[in-house]
Amino acid sequence: MGQLPIMERGKPVACHTDWPLFYMNDFSRLGLVVPHLAEALAALRAGGCRLQENELGSSIEVDGLVQVQDVFAVLQAGRIDYEVADLVSCAYQG
Repeated sequence: MGQLPIMERGKPVACHTDWPLFYMNDFSRLGLVVPHLAEALAALRAGGCRLQENELGSSIEVDGLVQVQDVFAVLQAGRIDYEVADLVSCAYQG
């Protein structure tokens, strides 16, 4: 099972403790960016998606391509804009 992080556009990404200690310059963390996080999380819950929320942020539990497509379908049905983006912005990648 994987975790697909979801965050609100314009909010800073927390520097999670699970970033790798050593990484290549092209390290990235794929996630979803939405305009209003609370609205997106409510739609995902109503759509049957499994969410994990804690002090580090929110993520969607996915187990393969079909579940990722289901997440996109739920967001589209709720008319919630989203983009798939690299969430690594707090790590120096020089």
